[in-house]
Amino acid sequence: MDDQKEKKNAMPDAAPENEAAKAEEQAIHDEMEDLAKVFQEELDRAKAEAAEVANTVPEEPEILIQGLDDLPDPAEEIQAQEDEETEKEPCACCGEHPAGTHNDPNSPYCETCDTGLRHYPFDFVNILLVLAVLCFVFYGGYVFADHTQVFSEVHKADTLARQNKLYSALDAYSTAANTMVNQHINGEMVYKREILLAYRLGGINIMQDPAENIKSWEMSLPHFRSLRLALDDAEAFLATTDAANAILAPYDTTKAEDIPYDDLIAQLDALKDQTITTTEAASDADTESETTTAASGYTPKAEKYSVAMLAFFKYQTALICEKDMETQLAFAEEIREYGPQYPWLYGAILGDLYARSGKDVEPICQLLEAENAEDDTPALLRAIVKRMNGDYDGAIAICEEKLEAQSSISSEFYRQEGLCYLAKGDYETAYSRVNEGFQNTTYPSMQYCNTLALCAAAAGQTDAYDEIDELFQSSGYTISAEVSGYKNGTVTLESILLEGDFDV
Repeated sequence: MDDQKEKKNAMPDAAPENEAAKAEEQAIHDEMEDLAKVFQEELDRAKAEAAEVANTVPEEPEILIQGLDDLPDPAEEIQAQEDEETEKEPCACCGEHPAGTHNDPNSPYCETCDTGLRHYPFDFVNILLVLAVLCFVFYGGYVFADHTQVFSEVHKADTLARQNKLYSALDAYSTAANTMVNQHINGEMVYKREILLAYRLGGINIMQDPAENIKSWEMSLPHFRSLRLALDDAEAFLATTDAANAILAPYDTTKAEDIPYDDLIAQLDALKDQTITTTEAASDADTESETTTAASGYTPKAEKYSVAMLAFFKYQTALICEKDMETQLAFAEEIREYGPQYPWLYGAILGDLYARSGKDVEPICQLLEAENAEDDTPALLRAIVKRMNGDYDGAIAICEEKLEAQSSISSEFYRQEGLCYLAKGDYETAYSRVNEGFQNTTYPSMQYCNTLALCAAAAGQTDAYDEIDELFQSSGYTISAEVSGYKNGTVTLESILLEGDFDV
């Protein structure tokens, strides 16, 4: 203890030093406490922020890739996305993309279409364009309404032509053409169809008038070539008719035995090799209207006479000269040989000669029916065959059917009925039927007038017979020898109806 005391006494300055150390330690401790406090506050704030982030952003699950097989398949992801899109309804506008937009998932439109519909450009220029289009639409409707009648008539004509009802089709085309002219409507193709149909039916003299509605420069176009050829051919027919009539006209009232038959046939044959002169063509042109110019119509051109038409006039010459049936038949066959495309020219003549000579008329009948379903010539030929074969009731039945249908050749059906009743011995009915046809006929033929005179003589209708005789004499002709012979008692009715050509 003494030692310790001595040591204490020996170190008088130790206490002050310890106090200083303690003070320094205390200061460090306090500073560390402050740092710990600050660290704790920062740590608490960081934890609070981390907890807030953890509540708003879900943590992605940790993916541990053990190998390449654990990688997600892009094709499967794309397919899954497409499957999800196909489950949605397609866009009501484009029909390609799924419906629904970012702002409105239930929208019936896709994002692109919805944007386009909301920003459609209705500026002033577009409004003007819409108004202009509406004006054109209303004007088109007005024009269509004004042309409706023409369209309807042309459609009717086209339909009838397809049905091979050519007479009705021609009437419909003519009606449509007249309407177009009155309404100042240009319808060149309608005129073309009308003219070609008239040409097909033998309406040679009615072709030029509608052709004047087609301008000459239009006629030079390729699609009018068939029309130009038809008009040129028709002009050749007309020129041939004029030339032949000039040869035959001086003998119109000459008796058959006084007509120079051989000379006339030779003159007609000579026209085959002749060329139509410019003077003849110019004379034809003079008959046209002076107001018609090359710019407003087509002028047909004919260089050669129609050989088929010359054969027709040779047949006519043989007929008026009362040549035998074989001679007439030869000329009729010549018409068909030179003009097989003209059944309207030779069909009825050849069929009648076939029927009266005992040949089969069915080929001719079928040809004419195929050409025009409304042609009653085949029915007439079949009625003639039945009459010549003694089937008078069958022939009368055919005639009655066509008369009820108001045939365009009703006069000839009346005449055939009269011949049938004459053969049956019913003279009063024969005269009544033929006289009825005569009253309804504007231009009865000489053969029809001779038939009426024969029926009047058979029925004892003397006054009627005398009227017909006067009609012949006023025209420079006489009743045929066989009819006057029957009236005088020198010719029998049987020899007229059952012998020779079985006709008057």
